[in-house]
Amino acid sequence: MSDENKKTSPAKRILAWIGIVIIALWFTATILIAVLPIPGKAAIFPFFMIGCIVFPVFLWIALWAYGAITGKKNVASFRSAEMEETMEKAELIKEKLKEQESEETSK
Repeated sequence: MSDENKKTSPAKRILAWIGIVIIALWFTATILIAVLPIPGKAAIFPFFMIGCIVFPVFLWIALWAYGAITGKKNVASFRSAEMEETMEKAELIKEKLKEQESEETSK
């Protein structure tokens, strides 16, 4: 088991699998509704098609919001570890430049 899997709690894994199953069932239902001769298909098919887009987007937004509120990085985070490291280096460079400017102005 990798280090990343050891960090993930069983509850998070269960919720992830529940989300995967729900999305898979929704896509399967959409395909079946499209293929099978179901009465009232014209009324329900657009609802299922919109759900194929809305559900994954909603889940991503929920993950992103959770990460933004808690300050924890997750799959939906905009900044990767490499980007964070680069941002920290840039801040250090900015601080050094400000120090140099203040030394030059004080001379």
